[in-house]
Amino acid sequence: PSFAQDRHPGTDEDGLLILAESDFLWDDDKWTTRGNASDFKHGNRMIQATDDGSDLWHYVAPDKFLGAKRAAYQGKLFFKHGWFEYNSEGRDVQKADFDVVLLSEAYDLVIGYPNLFRPWEFRSEYTLDLIETAGWISNATGKPPSRPDMVRAVTKLSGIWIRGGFYYGHETSYLMSVKLKAGLVDSAPRPSSLKSQKIHSGFSRSVPPAGEEGSEEVKPSADQSDTTNDDDQTPPPPPPTDDDDLPPLDSDKEDPPKPQEKKRGGMFASMFGGGKKKGKDDEFYTLALAKHQDNW
Repeated sequence: PSFAQDRHPGTDEDGLLILAESDFLWDDDKWTTRGNASDFKHGNRMIQATDDGSDLWHYVAPDKFLGAKRAAYQGKLFFKHGWFEYNSEGRDVQKADFDVVLLSEAYDLVIGYPNLFRPWEFRSEYTLDLIETAGWISNATGKPPSRPDMVRAVTKLSGIWIRGGFYYGHETSYLMSVKLKAGLVDSAPRPSSLKSQKIHSGFSRSVPPAGEEGSEEVKPSADQSDTTNDDDQTPPPPPPTDDDDLPPLDSDKEDPPKPQEKKRGGMFASMFGGGKKKGKDDEFYTLALAKHQDNW
């Protein structure tokens, strides 16, 4: 058996997260009615209302059950429903399109559950699976809703109505212990767009999935086999070493100073580009300079 004290807070006996709940312990928890119902009031852990004719009316859920309830998809709606008294006036239960209604004004969706309640019973419990294949009907098509429509309905939920009026004569019905439960979280790993990889001694190579063309096993070389982990994980980096203990590299050695070339001076140095690499024009001017020096 499952005991309340053994469960995680906010979950039910099946481990499902409770998104919203009304136990009506202290008040009506902001529930209301829609339709020609009278004498709506809070009772002992319940709410109740009365009608005196063939009116179809509903209990209306408060805001905490509405809005962004995407997690409720594949979850459950649970409640208890019954009557203190009813008068059928010798007739069968009134027919209605839906006994429970989910509304989404944002997506213009009305999704209902027909023929849910069991007539002539004073108290019943109901658990509705919030999935498109559980018996829900789209008001627009008269057929089960599509999966996208069911997801949209609970993603922007604007109304939950639970039917309260059923019989042609006087009746007083009640509603108890309403719970909106989340669906189970899918913990299965999702396919990845990245290919599998194996890591050997700090380098990695993409390995095609088994069975694909060109797939082959990557084996480490002999000098790598000693450092390959059993779990194909990257080995830890080597411990830090003081740079003073390492021999200097050739690239770290300073080159010996080169003797500086003598720059040509004199009054023509600025004109003839003294200190620059000689070209054909420089050789011509050098000869001309030597000839003038001889004349001087």
